[in-house]
Amino acid sequence: VLKSLQCPMLKRSAVRHDQDVAQNSAVLDTVTGAETLDEIGTLLDRLWFSHDHVPDAVRTEMEIAVGEISANIIEHAAKDGPVRLRMEVHVLADKIQVSFVDDGPPAEVNVNAAVMPDYMAECGRGLPLARTVLDRLHYRRSFVNHWTLVSRQFA
Repeated sequence: VLKSLQCPMLKRSAVRHDQDVAQNSAVLDTVTGAETLDEIGTLLDRLWFSHDHVPDAVRTEMEIAVGEISANIIEHAAKDGPVRLRMEVHVLADKIQVSFVDDGPPAEVNVNAAVMPDYMAECGRGLPLARTVLDRLHYRRSFVNHWTLVSRQFA
């Protein structure tokens, strides 16, 4: 039996999108599931549409990094069942900041020690790839998992 069927707090209806274009921010509150990556992509698409000052290269880099980190959250933090996930995106004049908070188990990662695996490896590229395209990638655990992604500076 799925965890989401056992616990009313984890039903898919918990998805909430908030966007405040005037404040240059957007929030996604959800429970991880098959649609989560699409929800994240939709939120980014809406932001890019509203903020044409963000260069295409920065958009692409953020989509790569956000995709890798969110896929890791879904794969690892939610491996035993859905977890609550909150994504906040802030579009600033010269950079993009994204934060993820999830209530899954602690991630056993050292972001700074992550290196690209051998070309034949089947996994392990997400963190090194995200680090490469970002100005800053940070993880910490404080009752929940906190990820912070900051784009390269632009403008």
